[in-house]
Amino acid sequence: MPVSMGGHQYDINKETMNDSDTAWKEILDAYFKDCLDYCLPELSALINWEKGFVSLDKEFQAISKGTDSGKRILDKLFKVFLKSGREQWVLIHIEIQGTPDEEFAKRMFIYGYRIYDKYQQPVVSCAILTDENKKWRPHRFEVGLAGSYLRSEFLPIKMIDYQNRQDELDASMNPFASVILVQLAALKARVKPHEQRKQVKFALTRRLYEKGFNKKEINNIYKFIDWLIGLPSPFEIEYLEEVCELEEAKKMAYITSAERIGIEKGRKESAEEGKLEVAKLLLREGCEVALVEKTTGISLDQIKALQQKLKKTERLFE
Repeated sequence: MPVSMGGHQYDINKETMNDSDTAWKEILDAYFKDCLDYCLPELSALINWEKGFVSLDKEFQAISKGTDSGKRILDKLFKVFLKSGREQWVLIHIEIQGTPDEEFAKRMFIYGYRIYDKYQQPVVSCAILTDENKKWRPHRFEVGLAGSYLRSEFLPIKMIDYQNRQDELDASMNPFASVILVQLAALKARVKPHEQRKQVKFALTRRLYEKGFNKKEINNIYKFIDWLIGLPSPFEIEYLEEVCELEEAKKMAYITSAERIGIEKGRKESAEEGKLEVAKLLLREGCEVALVEKTTGISLDQIKALQQKLKKTERLFE
């Protein structure tokens, strides 16, 4: 998605925007307790965490059919037990698209009553809002007339509310504080030039090692960073090379061999792309096919196919 700032055009990686759904789902599976501990401590204090928690994705899918309004809906439903011994269901909705939505509070109400109606289980509803609109703070739904009302209130977690708490987030050993830092950094970096985005991504990754997180935590948050801050291939290769150097210096081999293979593959793809661009330029200048082959090392068949493609393009604009 091209975005104009300061007279320059920058690209926002569409795949990264879509992948943020998966990123948030996985991070909540890994850090559900940490999320409540950090963002909703009063709720967390009521839960008996020694009994663990259960993800209820299938149950949520059963009650959410027919509510898709074309928006990407991302929800996680968990079962926990309170210290009183009572079973409690916790619904967490993550608003990824980041624009005010008049139907949002209504959806929260619908999901809540459907869960209660179908499963007869009490529900605590929470909403993680990842947008940058400080004025949009949905927390309740109400409909009624003549003194008769249906009401629903939920607990909002607004990411940008933590912008002025960067030092607190950075000092915390709660991994969900790092998740918030990544989300805030991704919001700021999304329209920056690729080189600056790469620097932000590497700084966030380096911080994980400096915090002394274990391998599992580093891999969890590393994947979250990777999903939210996508880079074009050449910059991604440079970033991965810097991470590899960091790991070698710290003697922490947490980057998988698959990613190391990806670096090599990316190098080859970038080199191949560069050769094709040179070949295109030479062909446009009218150079002979044999000279293009000798200069670039590309096969004769590839050059002829590229030549035909360029001719077709030129005919389109005649």
